Amino acid sequence: MPLIAVDAMGGDKIPLVPIQGAFRALENNPDLELILVGPEDQVLPAVDSCGGLNDRLRFEHTPEWVLMEESPVEALRNKPNSSLSRIVQMQKDRTVEGIFSAGNTGAFVAACSIQLRMLEGVRRPAIALPMPRGETPVILCDGGANVESRPLHLLHNAAMSATFLRSIYGIESPRIGLLNVGSEQDKGHTLAKEAHELLTQSGLNFAGNVEGNDLFNTSVDVIVCDGFTGNVVLKSSEGLSEFIFSTIAAELSKDSVGGIDLGPFKEMISMGMKKIASRFDYAEYGGAPLLGPKGICTIGHGKSDERAICNAITWTCKMIESRFEEDLVRAVGEVNGSIESVDRNSEQQT
Repeated sequence: MPLIAVDAMGGDKIPLVPIQGAFRALENNPDLELILVGPEDQVLPAVDSCGGLNDRLRFEHTPEWVLMEESPVEALRNKPNSSLSRIVQMQKDRTVEGIFSAGNTGAFVAACSIQLRMLEGVRRPAIALPMPRGETPVILCDGGANVESRPLHLLHNAAMSATFLRSIYGIESPRIGLLNVGSEQDKGHTLAKEAHELLTQSGLNFAGNVEGNDLFNTSVDVIVCDGFTGNVVLKSSEGLSEFIFSTIAAELSKDSVGGIDLGPFKEMISMGMKKIASRFDYAEYGGAPLLGPKGICTIGHGKSDERAICNAITWTCKMIESRFEEDLVRAVGEVNGSIESVDRNSEQQT
């Protein structure tokens, strides 16, 4: 029975929305157990309004919580007893099998990296963002954990993301693309060129460079980039999606467009647009795994609603049940070994 600790004070609408999402996750996953973490005077009234604690829902008090706008370093230094720090410590102590927070991303990444340490062979953490695309998402990695990357970090991002897709979605040999300004091998800055060389030598199913317009097609399953670029891509995609659908909604609110009476078609068009919009809704996946640190750690969007929180917790369950942490260590070890082998062969040839 998976046991997950949830930061009840993580997100824009705390503590009610994380708690509502937790209750919904318990309803959808009969074998799940949760521990809500946060200040008693804030969390327990919200819990009571949703039905109260029970055999599968426990509570642990912490006197502090990290605000969304706080500096990650200052938050960890000045608030050692925050709900965010506590769930990470619970993962370190292995009193829980997984943790989830929709709070301050920088603080969560820093806490996991410092307190949990990295898996064997992994240098830096990375956020594997599921980007909506058909039946299975494309994974964009890194989504913002590590804004300054080296070629080896991008290689690890590729290996870990491919392992995630293999373990959770059953894709045996995920196709990996390197985000660049062109598809040609010699395109891009030094980081892109050196990462391309490592990925080519890695033994992974590397499809070469991909461009921004490949993000939502089926050419690859994983798109690798540094965290700065990945976060810009994420926020740009979210902003564009919101703009497009709000513009369409504004037009549909009119009685006619271009002289055409929309009256008879409004309901049908509205239903169709809602169905399309749902395919691009981040709440479908709810959260993104933080790959690299020891343990199962999931990050949620700050503006997550009840459904997004529920789905993020559900995905955390799936990661726990898949035992994919062991596969991560093996995958990173294999790509590290392949690079060392190429280097040895090169030295022998010279």
